[in-house]
Amino acid sequence: MTPDTMNPNGARTALLVALATLVLCLAPASAATFTDDSGTQITLDGPPERIVSLSPSNTEILAALGLLDRVVGVTDVCDHPPEVRNLTRIGGFASVSIERVAAANPDLVIASDLTPAETVARLRELGLPVMLVAPKSIDHVLQDIRLVGEVTGTGTRADDLAADLSRRMAGATGGGTTDRPLVAHVVWHTPLYVSGNATMQDDIVTRSGGTNAFADRDGWSTVSLEEFLQANPDIIIVSSGDGMIASNRDVILDEFTTNPQYASLSAVRNGHVHAVNADMLSRPGPRVADATEEVGRIIAAFDAERAGGNASTPGAGTTQSPGFSHAMVGLALVLACGLAARAAQGR
Repeated sequence: MTPDTMNPNGARTALLVALATLVLCLAPASAATFTDDSGTQITLDGPPERIVSLSPSNTEILAALGLLDRVVGVTDVCDHPPEVRNLTRIGGFASVSIERVAAANPDLVIASDLTPAETVARLRELGLPVMLVAPKSIDHVLQDIRLVGEVTGTGTRADDLAADLSRRMAGATGGGTTDRPLVAHVVWHTPLYVSGNATMQDDIVTRSGGTNAFADRDGWSTVSLEEFLQANPDIIIVSSGDGMIASNRDVILDEFTTNPQYASLSAVRNGHVHAVNADMLSRPGPRVADATEEVGRIIAAFDAERAGGNASTPGAGTTQSPGFSHAMVGLALVLACGLAARAAQGR
């Protein structure tokens, strides 16, 4: 059969097949598609070599996976580990500079649930691949560590890290008693702002051998003084540091241990008010194991004291623990004010 007599439809089909084969041959062999925490799919031609992180927790995940040499931009509040402070800054949680991110020429941007939706949308409009990593629980943290490992080509290291964190947290359970102490985690004191259920702090308390005193509250919540006194927790965990005050003291810890209105609380009377590094408690990243171990030690000491063992003396838990994140307090205050405003509107 000559070309003149060839079936036109057959020729067209052959041409399409040839073009499709050419496209497949030209496409990167390592291209892969991933689904992020928002359910959005992103496709990368290969492991990213230039990464911008839009949250401290995700920066800490990248650091734990040995990827800081690929990070070309972080937020103003990314500060751990110390070497992160030498990286290029691209703005804050809610004030990301689109221009700085674009100038970094990243092949992957890792956002969080604190990244404004309009920022994510604008970055995607510019053709930048944006992946949302926003874990809500300890298991979710481990899952996202593996996801970041898969995306960046460090899957084996991520699996090893997640396994090690799991092992550490499995061994962090308080004193192993069936009578779990009632534990309150206080984010701020004016107003009283606590961690309820469906928070990572609730997960930490539970895994450490305690029961959240405010497990009946959804998420982070403000409570009245009367409600707090009625809950009467055995242990009070406060976020450490001075917030936005230019001093070097634990203001929430001081409030509970010096204000007479809290004097009747069991935790205060028995010296079971403890300051724990706020960033460690609040950032959903690798340091969640550090937080779980620390809270586990606090609960173990309480259980030993209750059982008449050799526990730390009352008051030993009221020493300062450095590292309070100014950003975390600011965020807590903003959220608390929003809750108060909403409550006022409902009255």
